[in-house]
Amino acid sequence: MMDKLKALAWYWQLTVLVCIAALIYAGVWYFVTSPTRVEIQGLNDQIGQLQAKNQAAQVATQRINEFRSLYASKSAEYDELKVLLPEDREITNVLQGLQDTAKGSRLILSRFTPREDTQQDSIMAKPVEIEVDSNFANLRDFFDKMAKLQRIVSITDFSLKQLDKQAGDRTLHAQFLLTAYYAASESIAAQQKPGAPAPNGQPAPNGQPAPAGQTPPAGQTPPAGQTPPAPAAK
Repeated sequence: MMDKLKALAWYWQLTVLVCIAALIYAGVWYFVTSPTRVEIQGLNDQIGQLQAKNQAAQVATQRINEFRSLYASKSAEYDELKVLLPEDREITNVLQGLQDTAKGSRLILSRFTPREDTQQDSIMAKPVEIEVDSNFANLRDFFDKMAKLQRIVSITDFSLKQLDKQAGDRTLHAQFLLTAYYAASESIAAQQKPGAPAPNGQPAPNGQPAPAGQTPPAGQTPPAGQTPPAPAAK
C-alpha cells in the first residue's frame, strides 16, 4: 500500500492523505465528540430558558417596586385625606377647634348653633350658624386661618353689617354658616343602604314592610299578609 502510494505523483499523494485525514476527523467528530456536543446543546438550551426566566423576574421585580411606590404614595394621600376629613367621633373636637380659632382671632361670639347633620354618599356635613362681632382685621385673620385649616370646611350665607356703636375690636357684625365635613361611620353608612330598617319604628324605605314583631306607626295600614300584633293586656 505504501509502495503504491509512493509510486503516485506528489499531488495524488497529497489528495489521498487529505482524504484519510478527513475520514479520521469525521470519525472523531461523529463518534467521540457527538455526546459532548449534545450535552453542550442541552446546556445552551437551559441557559436560554434561565435567561428568559431571569428577564421575566426582572420585569416582575420592577413591577413590584412600582406597585410599592404606588402603594406608598396612595397611603400618603390617604393619610392626608384622613387629616382633612376626620371621623364622626372627632367632629366634636373639630367644632371645639373652630371656636378656639375664633377666639384666637379675637372674635366676639354671640352665636354658635350647630344644625342637624346632613349626608351625601359617605360624607357627612355638620353646619354651624355663627354670629360674631369684630373688626375687619380680626375677621380677615379668622377667614385666613379657615383657609389654611387642615380640615375640610366651607363658609356660606355670609352677611356683614356695620355696628351703630363701635369700639376698637367691635366695628362689624358678621353672620355666616360654617360647615365642617367628616367621614360617615360604618353604622351610618349601613342605615343608608336600600332595604335597611329605619330607626324609631319607621317603615323601611322603598315600600318594604316593617320587621317582624314591629308595630307600624299610627294611622298606617299593615302590609298585606301581615297580622298586626295583639294589644297588650291591661
